[in-house]
Amino acid sequence: MFGFTSWCRFPFYETDFGWGKPIWLGTALRFNRAAFFLDTRDGEGIEAWITLTQKEMAKLEQDPDILAHASFKPSC
Repeated sequence: MFGFTSWCRFPFYETDFGWGKPIWLGTALRFNRAAFFLDTRDGEGIEAWITLTQKEMAKLEQDPDILAHASFKPSC
C-alpha cells in the first residue's frame, strides 16, 4: 500500500507569523510509503516528498524514467 496527498495550491508561502514569509517548507509528518506533493515557492514546479525504505529509495533514485523528469535536490 502507498498513500498520496497533494497540498498544492494551498497558500503556505503567503503565511506570515510575524517574522516574514517562509523561504522553504516541508512536512513534519512521518509515514512510510507515502508521497506528499507541494508547490515550489515560485509556483513553477512541484516538490514530491516521498517516504520509502532505504532499499526502495535506492531503486527509485536509479530509475531512468524518474531521473528523466525529477531532481533529488531540495529547491531552497
